[in-house]
Amino acid sequence: MTDIPEPASPKALTVALIAPDAGRRRSLATALAGSHFTIAREFDAYPSPADLTEIARLSCDVVIVDLDADVEQSLRVIESICSRDPTITVMAYSSRNDATLMRRSMQAGAREFLIEPLLPEALREAFTRACSRRPNQAKAAGKMLIFVTSKGGVGVTTVAGNFALALTRESGARVVVVDMDFQLGEIAVGLGLTATFSVVDALMSAARLDWDFLSTLLTRHASGLSVLGAPEIYNIFHAPIDEGATKLFRILREHFDYVVVDTGTCHGLVQEMLFTMANTLYLVTEMTFPALRNAHRLISYLTAREGSHQLEVIINRFNSRYTKIDENSAVKALARPVNWRIPNAYAAIRDAQDNGVPLVMDGSPFTRVIVQMARAGCGKGLAGKSDTNRGFDLFGLRELLDPVRV
Repeated sequence: MTDIPEPASPKALTVALIAPDAGRRRSLATALAGSHFTIAREFDAYPSPADLTEIARLSCDVVIVDLDADVEQSLRVIESICSRDPTITVMAYSSRNDATLMRRSMQAGAREFLIEPLLPEALREAFTRACSRRPNQAKAAGKMLIFVTSKGGVGVTTVAGNFALALTRESGARVVVVDMDFQLGEIAVGLGLTATFSVVDALMSAARLDWDFLSTLLTRHASGLSVLGAPEIYNIFHAPIDEGATKLFRILREHFDYVVVDTGTCHGLVQEMLFTMANTLYLVTEMTFPALRNAHRLISYLTAREGSHQLEVIINRFNSRYTKIDENSAVKALARPVNWRIPNAYAAIRDAQDNGVPLVMDGSPFTRVIVQMARAGCGKGLAGKSDTNRGFDLFGLRELLDPVRV
């Protein structure tokens, strides 16, 4: 077989092969033998979660997945790889020239569909396209910033929506906020927007979901923040959404620098997928026994999971003078320090919601902490912290405004 020419790049492409059948795996390896493409690892079974982590550590440019051993499992592997790192070029490999199978593999995230026998020209073209995509890999996939509530009513939607708006302003980057409360989501309303389309429209259209279609579903705030809100009409959502959700967030990460998610009422496999994809998980709770108890349970679950996400705990509506639970007791209940304390601004938030004007648009103590969170979220750290708090000591508010960073 003719060698595949070396790509015009200062660094050769690295390849991982996933093929349970030994003969087909040898066929793939032989096709690449003698070329300037480095085979980083060969998998003789479809990867486990630990193997997926290993693939991420290998930083492969290309992963070839054999579909024929188990179509459904191989497609799930493709989805998992693409959701973890959309910059990887995944190539599906099959002995069948099947249009339906090709379409399904592309929907799962594969960029190429290789058919046996592997012809040199087909391989050359596929790897040339993979090489041409690689310069874009200098820009990492967008960060997933996931907001999780310890219980209903602690204000996670208000915090997430205002955080997304502050992040847009502070970072100057492309930011989208997604409302995963399918029935009664309030992200769009809190931003003073009325969404024509919703996240449900995206999830129910997995077969046709691509950036061109998804971009028509987004609503844009005057700040530049993009919003994928909840439906305006209450309905019961029964459709299976696992495949659509994985694809949705893969596309969003490809086109936005930051994807902020209010997890709302989503649960099961979708919530698990969001936890897996998260760069930072913000757990929002408050100084009440039920909220702290649930927060502790979530922390125990999240810290026991494998993954590279960062967990940050937010105490919302914090007021040390008017609570029966002091912060030391809260820290003991959570079994970890608190990262952020957002002062109680219930009345101001209620007025802001009634007027459709986000609270982060003003200069309130609530806003100052949210802005500090946004600055930390986009890598600006807590620069300006002393300026932010200057002038508030006379009112005894420094304790409320100084977030506790671990």
